[in-house]
Amino acid sequence: MPEAAGRATGSSDAIPSLQRILLATDFSVRSAAAVPYARRLAEYYGASIVVAHVISEEAEVDGERPTQEEMDAARDEAQTKLREFIGENPFGQVPYEKVVGRGPVWEVFAPLVEEKHVDLIVLGTHGWSGVGKLLMGSVAQRIFSLATCPVLSVSPRAHKTWDASGRLARILYATHFSSASLKALPYALSLAKVTGAELLLLHAPAASEAVSAEVVQGYHQHLNALIPAEERSWCKSDTLVMAGEADREILEAAERNAVDVIVMGAHAVEGSLSSFQVPLSTAYRVVAHAPCPVLRVRG
Repeated sequence: MPEAAGRATGSSDAIPSLQRILLATDFSVRSAAAVPYARRLAEYYGASIVVAHVISEEAEVDGERPTQEEMDAARDEAQTKLREFIGENPFGQVPYEKVVGRGPVWEVFAPLVEEKHVDLIVLGTHGWSGVGKLLMGSVAQRIFSLATCPVLSVSPRAHKTWDASGRLARILYATHFSSASLKALPYALSLAKVTGAELLLLHAPAASEAVSAEVVQGYHQHLNALIPAEERSWCKSDTLVMAGEADREILEAAERNAVDVIVMGAHAVEGSLSSFQVPLSTAYRVVAHAPCPVLRVRG
């Protein structure tokens, strides 16, 4: 097994780097589908991967604590499954390390993110159900909602061009010019720089906010102005203004332009998440329906 390399020095604030990627796995088909994306990003950035599984105590609904023997057996089983998972979903030449934790999901992942200096979490999601509900899965939902670092979500609808072609052609950055959405811009620029992909900058105002050609042209100018002067020499970009419901316009733009990844900001989750009712925010809707992975950067 390759040994994980030490963490490289960080890049500038304008163009962040990804040096340590955490791949969350429950050994499911969904987790396996996320592996090629974690591996490809690690190859682009020269990063290492922490592949982690949590034995969740939340499943112990009867209130009885397992014995030490039972806990040891569960850990041994998880470690065996983790080795098998990596054997079936190899990381190639990317250095990696394995971690098995136990406890409430985010109580395990939160310190792991800090301890391992994780720059990005990659996870697979359920996607959208036929009854109009977002079924990310409880683990994915907690990570997506609570992670302070960026999260790349891979739904069942995500195509596999990263794995097949080995390159990204187009990145879609969606913004409504809020501070939360602008937090995601440096990551969109970073991806475009390391992959050589075209960067599409999208603003989807409400129909009532795009009342004339002059207003729309102003949005295009505002989008163009988001590219820092020092990045214009290499950044191939275009702007899109599509009036309507934000999530629908983002998804339509992704489909129409054969986008390989969507980058967007999201507000921090407020209040209790004990019941984990999924708020149907723009970010959640896009993750559920997107034809490609979605990189969420929390504002």
